[in-house]
Amino acid sequence: MDKISLRSTSDGWRGKIADSFTFDFVGRVATAISSYILRHGGTETFVGYDTRFLSFEFAKQAGQVLSQFGLNVFISSKPIPTPMVSFRTNQKAMICGITITASHNPYDYNGIKVRMGYGGAPSEEFTLDIQNLMNSRTNRVICENSDLKKDDPFNGYCQKLRTIIDWEVFNGRPLKIAVDTMHGTTKGILKGVLRGSKAEVLEIHTDFDPYFGGIAPEPMESNTQKLQGVISGGKCDLGIAHDGDGDRIMAVIPEIGYLSPNDVTVVLLWYLAKMRKQTGIVIGSVTMSKRLSYLANYLGFVYRETPIGFRNACEIMRNEKVLIAGEENGGIGFGFYLPERDATLAAILLSEAEIIYKGGISGILKEVEKIAGKSGFSRLNLKSLISPAVVMKKLKREVPEKLAGQVVSKIREVDGLKLFFESGDWVNIRAAGTEELLRIYAESSNKEKALAIAEATKEIIKKIDGGER
Repeated sequence: MDKISLRSTSDGWRGKIADSFTFDFVGRVATAISSYILRHGGTETFVGYDTRFLSFEFAKQAGQVLSQFGLNVFISSKPIPTPMVSFRTNQKAMICGITITASHNPYDYNGIKVRMGYGGAPSEEFTLDIQNLMNSRTNRVICENSDLKKDDPFNGYCQKLRTIIDWEVFNGRPLKIAVDTMHGTTKGILKGVLRGSKAEVLEIHTDFDPYFGGIAPEPMESNTQKLQGVISGGKCDLGIAHDGDGDRIMAVIPEIGYLSPNDVTVVLLWYLAKMRKQTGIVIGSVTMSKRLSYLANYLGFVYRETPIGFRNACEIMRNEKVLIAGEENGGIGFGFYLPERDATLAAILLSEAEIIYKGGISGILKEVEKIAGKSGFSRLNLKSLISPAVVMKKLKREVPEKLAGQVVSKIREVDGLKLFFESGDWVNIRAAGTEELLRIYAESSNKEKALAIAEATKEIIKKIDGGER
């Protein structure tokens, strides 16, 4: 059997549909996971799926293979977000479960995410173990039973999140929330959690569209123009957007407009520490805003920086007391729940902050600015003519001494290449984990300066790469 060439992510595998992501591939993954579950004494598993092309069919294929190994297989009765798969896998104390999703990637991608019994992403050791099993000869069919049991974790998941809510806050005054599901899996979920409160939830882009309206289901400023219009038009007090599988978040408020995931994370940290009086380690990925570390230090909390990939935060969350873990892409997890990103839980807590703090979210951001200063963020995606890994190797050999008029004062290679400037500005360049792209992240005191740094970096990369895109 040929070795798997599909791109491995931090929590599974992903590729283009009918190219590297095929029914045969799904069967091979399911076969390997079946062997793993049986080896560790498991008897059942759960299979979820998102709203992409063939996701249900891929999920059914995986479920049938898992069932042929004698496992009791529960398959979701409808598309559900990854955090709901994490909830169900943890609730039933399974060895692991899977979901068919390509998260935020374009419509022609699909993938498999694995969620462990502890309710979070698998370790690197698990992924390597499964990879080895996929590359070995394994007889798939062990028993004739291939019944799949339908399961709907919706109510249980909503009930669990309802135990975390401060109901006095939501019953205190009305709040109108607009949710952009981006044609993904979060349809009806925030409504379900807040049912019975004074909160009113309006949803947009809930229709089934595997093309995601012609854009990737990633909650970025450029992808959420309709949501921003709803908020600026005065129809709602708060706007929320989730990615295709519901583990990423961004927000919109009338006073400011678009709030990046960096903004959302510092608001939530401030709210949890100041209003809920909670404590713990604060985790940020290497591309997170410097404000998160500044605010954590101000509050007296330990700050940990991790490489990209939430499994790095998950490992810490499983072993230490963590308050919040954030990624620049909008993935936010909370140590008082599961070691997992959960955009719906983040939306609930953000809504609480808007209601309970006198100045709302915009007021909290003003308080954060007093502590950590102002921040502007920019991210660019570049398609490389040659391998992104080759470009990164050359860039590390030819690190510029000066960029966008600023002298490089420090270099770090935690994940890709991160350049720091004396002003406190920085830029990070790395190869994307799920696509053949280079990503540039830059932070300065405002968006315009951050974009200038990102664009200057782009020009240097173009020279290394050997041409225009």
